[in-house]
Amino acid sequence: MKQEDPAQLWSVCLSELRGMMPAQTFATWFERTKGHDVTSDKFTIEVPNPFSGERMLKRFHDKISQVVTTQLGRQVSIDYHIFEGNTQIVPVLTDLPSYMPADDRQIAVEEETDNLYDNYTFENFVVGECNDFAHAASLAVVKSPGQQTFNPLVIYGGVGLGKTHLAQAIAHESKRLGTVDRIRYVTSEIFYSEFIESIQEKKTKEFAQTYRNVDLLIVDDIQFFCKGHKDRTQEEFFHTFDVLRQKGKQIVLTSDRIPKELSGLEERLVSRFEWGLLADMKLPDYETREAILLKKADKDGLSLSQDVIAYIADRVASNIRELEGAVLSLLAYASLSHCDITIEVAKRVLSNKIRRRQRSVGIEDIQKAVAGHYDVSVEDLVAKTRKKHVVAARQIAMFLCRDMTRASLKDIGVIFGKRDHTTVIHACQTVKKLLLNDEHLQEEFDRIKNSLS
Repeated sequence: MKQEDPAQLWSVCLSELRGMMPAQTFATWFERTKGHDVTSDKFTIEVPNPFSGERMLKRFHDKISQVVTTQLGRQVSIDYHIFEGNTQIVPVLTDLPSYMPADDRQIAVEEETDNLYDNYTFENFVVGECNDFAHAASLAVVKSPGQQTFNPLVIYGGVGLGKTHLAQAIAHESKRLGTVDRIRYVTSEIFYSEFIESIQEKKTKEFAQTYRNVDLLIVDDIQFFCKGHKDRTQEEFFHTFDVLRQKGKQIVLTSDRIPKELSGLEERLVSRFEWGLLADMKLPDYETREAILLKKADKDGLSLSQDVIAYIADRVASNIRELEGAVLSLLAYASLSHCDITIEVAKRVLSNKIRRRQRSVGIEDIQKAVAGHYDVSVEDLVAKTRKKHVVAARQIAMFLCRDMTRASLKDIGVIFGKRDHTTVIHACQTVKKLLLNDEHLQEEFDRIKNSLS
């Protein structure tokens, strides 16, 4: 390793630090950090926001200094900076208090929302049939925070479907319009980490004051509360929830599942989460995938032809992150090679990503997943039986085969008991129509599809 390479130096230090603390603590505070610069007497670490920088300074500075000194073989000072874009480095203040005074409103609004991504706004959110209800509910919360009908607002759905984007958009827009004064956005991991720290430092009252004196509390990924033994954390959140709702303050939560399916979550929390509005995020349909790709490409200044857009939208269907990742891959290639992105270039650049996905999901995989979900056999799916529950499962399996593989209508029909391609067309049309009107079926469909992605 080149001793003066900050990125490599920090990579080695991270390997050491990983073994010095619990895995979840490391993931929460260190995974988004980078080594930025190293001189003869100073090492600069990039942190994603001031909140992270403060916590690094307060909780881990001695460990970091020890590991860096060991690796460099000399004593250096450690700086924590926030990296903004590609140009500006902002230092982290070293005299920030652990908890904000409850009456310091302006400072609180700034610090409690500085961990938001700038591009996670309503303006940058692509609305389609898969997310229009959640989008509308989020806007309603911004306009009328604290209304019992929307309190809490629970946005749920699979990985990479835009839950965090919507949650942060609520914070951005509420701050912009001034519909609330005090906003706090955190992940459930951060809530847990801060609560544990408050117990260790005997500052649980200050912790409670921090979270119960806000007008809008947004907690991302509440399913984390179900992992491990977090009874005290759940109890603390239960009381925080009750205090805020009794005061008429708005609560927004995100989850990868509907609350009643979160195994390990206390019943009283499940009950309270279902007091308000549950808004699901479904897998994006083809038209929405195209719109997402166009918006992402336009935002990144990348010109993509319609055939390239169609190629990606047709083959990358599992979530929004993969769509945006495809655009970033093409952007990187275009920047390095200084060439236009033609369909041939797109196929070559994205071949490994798309081929990997196509290899991982085949018709047999889909048949097994559907059969297992509906408690029928694969033999039932291809047999001539017309039992209602088997027919429904067969139609969903055919629809998934059409959506997730490159098999033709004819090939799908043959594999499903030598049926005609018109049977497959009818099955796909039936399922598509049902998904628009049957929320329970949509949830089952998403669960099966996510298990295959």
